[in-house]
Amino acid sequence: MYQYVGKYRSILIRLRHGSRKKGKVLLACSGGPSSISLVDLTKNIMHTLPNEKKKIQVVPEAVICHIDESSLFDPMSDSAETLRARMKEHYPNFEFICHPIEDVFSPQFVKNVNFDKYLSSEGTENGDYEHWAEYAYKTPSVDHKEQLQSLFNSIKKTTAKEDLLWHMKMQMLVTVAQREGCTYIFFADSATRQAIKMISWTAKGRGYSLPLDISVDNEQTFGVGIIRPMKDMLSKEVGFYNYFSGIDKLVIPPYNFGTMMPAKTSIDRLTEDFINGLERDFPSTVSTVCRTVGKLTPSKDMNYKQTCAMCLMPRQTGIGEWRKHITVTEVPGADTKPSDDGCCGNSQSCSTTNGCKGNKVDINQHLCYSCQVNFKDYNATTIQLLPPYVVENTQEQSRDERLLNEIKDFLINDDE
Repeated sequence: MYQYVGKYRSILIRLRHGSRKKGKVLLACSGGPSSISLVDLTKNIMHTLPNEKKKIQVVPEAVICHIDESSLFDPMSDSAETLRARMKEHYPNFEFICHPIEDVFSPQFVKNVNFDKYLSSEGTENGDYEHWAEYAYKTPSVDHKEQLQSLFNSIKKTTAKEDLLWHMKMQMLVTVAQREGCTYIFFADSATRQAIKMISWTAKGRGYSLPLDISVDNEQTFGVGIIRPMKDMLSKEVGFYNYFSGIDKLVIPPYNFGTMMPAKTSIDRLTEDFINGLERDFPSTVSTVCRTVGKLTPSKDMNYKQTCAMCLMPRQTGIGEWRKHITVTEVPGADTKPSDDGCCGNSQSCSTTNGCKGNKVDINQHLCYSCQVNFKDYNATTIQLLPPYVVENTQEQSRDERLLNEIKDFLINDDE
C-alpha cells in the first residue's frame, strides 16, 4: 500500500520540478478500477495533517470529469448517476462534472458557438489517397443522441469505432479542462494499459505521434498538460490497492465495443488479449514494454501546430505521396480531383436551399495517417454525421493553407 502511494507521489513530485507551474487538475474518471484509484490517490496526497506542514502540495485543487457513454452502450444506462452519487459520498471536496458523449455535437465543444456546417460527400470522386467533400449548412433540429448512434452504426469496423470514440472523448476532456481553468489533465493509464497502447497504436499507424500519445507528461499539443501519473502501476497492483482500501465497491464495470467480444474483434482487443496472455506466463512483459515507452521521443522536426483535424495530434506532411509509393492498388475510373462545375463542384450553387458555401476540401490532407486509414471505413453518412469540431478544424486548416499558398511567393525564407 505504502509503496503504491509512494510511486504515485514520487512521479508527481518529479514532474513538478523545473519550470512547471502548479495549477488546477482535471481528473478523467471513467469509473473503472484505475480511474477510481486515481481519484483516491489524488485525494490522499491533497490531504495534509497538522504535523505535515512541510509536506509538498503537488495538487492544490482538482475536479472530476466523467464522459457518459450510455447513449452507445445500454448496460451503462445508469452508470453516470451511480458514479455521481458515489463520488459525492466518498469525495465531497471534489467537484463532479459529467457530460454525455453526445454533447460533442453541441456548440459548447467547438471554438465558434455559431458554427453550423457539416461535410457532405457522395463518394463518387474519391480514390485511395484523396477524399473530397464540400461544406453544407445543417438544420438545428437534429437530435444529438440519434446523430451519435447513427454515426457509429454507419461504421462497420470496431477499430474505427473505438478510435473515433476516443478522439471525441479527448476533445471533450480538453475543452472542459480549458473551460474550468485547469492546467493539467490526469489520466489513469496503468503500466499494463500503456503497454497495450504502445503495441496497438503502433499497429494502427500512430507511430509519428506515439511519444506524445503515451508519454507520462505531454504539454506540447492540447494547450493543457496531459499527465499519466499511474504509468508505473500494474493492473494487478491497482486491483489490490482498491480492494485493501475498500474502494473496489465504487468501481463501475467498464463497457465498450470490445466487451464480451472475441479477441479478433479489433486491434485494441487483440493486443489486450496478447499482452495479458504474455503477462500470465512471463510477468516481466509489461515492464519491458513500458521501459521502451519511456525511451520514445518526438521527432525533432515535428510541427506541433500542424495537427490532425480528428485526433488533434501532430501529423506528418506528404502522407498521400508516401501511401502512393507503398500501395499498388488503384481504383479504376476514380476521379480524384473535384470538378469546376460551380463553386461547389456540382450543378448546385450556393444560392440553393440545400446548397453549400465554399470550395471543396480534400479531408485526407488534414488527417494523420492513422485517421486516414480509419477514414476508408467511413461512408457518406459517416462523413455527414462527424462531430462539428472535426469540420471546424478542417475548415480552419484548409483556409490557412489556402491563404499561405496565395502569399508564399512574397515570403522570405530563412535561407535567403
